[in-house]
Amino acid sequence: MGQIERALPVVAIWGVWILAALLVAALWAIWRLGRGERFLVPARWSARTGSLGLLALAALFAAGLYGLLGPMRPMLDQVRSIEGTVGRRAGELSFRQVGDDTPHRLSELRGKVVLVNLWATWCPPCRQEMPDINRLQQAYSDRGLVVVTVSSEERGSLLEFAAAHPLATLNVYATRLGWLDVGGRPLSVVIDRGGVVRECVIGARSYADFEQKVKKYL
Repeated sequence: MGQIERALPVVAIWGVWILAALLVAALWAIWRLGRGERFLVPARWSARTGSLGLLALAALFAAGLYGLLGPMRPMLDQVRSIEGTVGRRAGELSFRQVGDDTPHRLSELRGKVVLVNLWATWCPPCRQEMPDINRLQQAYSDRGLVVVTVSSEERGSLLEFAAAHPLATLNVYATRLGWLDVGGRPLSVVIDRGGVVRECVIGARSYADFEQKVKKYL
């Protein structure tokens, strides 16, 4: 699952073009093998076998295109949207601290390196990576790192989770996530001291992965 999540940005940006090119190449090869024959069926059996294999590949590529342009399109649109924030100044985001319900804004953290982690208590990969995210905050807070764990869930659920799993992060919740409003969880974004989005991480990661992402900006 992790490898699929890592490939999502590439699939979102290039998937349709790659599959379309492969489909065209397969159809062209079928035409070459059967050129001049009725229904493009080659006269030799060896060529027929090759043509049949190419036809199966063409069907596979067409099914992939249907998936990317149909059922998967909303998710891939979200991936493209969040990937499009890299290299740009992060938009404003308002949230409230889970512990005491005090309001905060993302812009208040300007001058710090910020790792924003979008998560949910119902998300197993989120819960799996939470100890590593917590450890990251503890290890690098004195160097200017602030880890913001943000969820769109009700405060009560988050308080219950925090009681069982204390967090060293800036643990917050928001009913409106603005530019960070994507369906998938977990999602992490690294923002440099100037407020520019530098990294976008889709899916769960290990401590070493997160450390590698943030250290270059500290």
